[in-house]
Amino acid sequence: MHLTDPVYDLSRWWCVTWQKVEPDAVPPVFRYYRLCLQQDLWGQWELLRCWGRIGQKPSRERRERVDSPEAAAAIRQRVQKTRRQHRYGPVDAP
Repeated sequence: MHLTDPVYDLSRWWCVTWQKVEPDAVPPVFRYYRLCLQQDLWGQWELLRCWGRIGQKPSRERRERVDSPEAAAAIRQRVQKTRRQHRYGPVDAP
């Protein structure tokens, strides 16, 4: 059996983050949600979702396989709409 080396396309990787900061709320709210498209060790596309309290380790993390970056972009649009509905704002990458 001959295995081929995986092909990585770093130009198609991306990561977006949203935050919800409401210090005057009772209780105060400091939350984030991150969605990243990347490839695993075998070159398969995966979507990584992390969310939790700002300044803490991710309290939740979920990975899911996607067929392509285009499929991940559709998921990204749905997540972005949901984040907006929950009053999260986008965070600019450094």
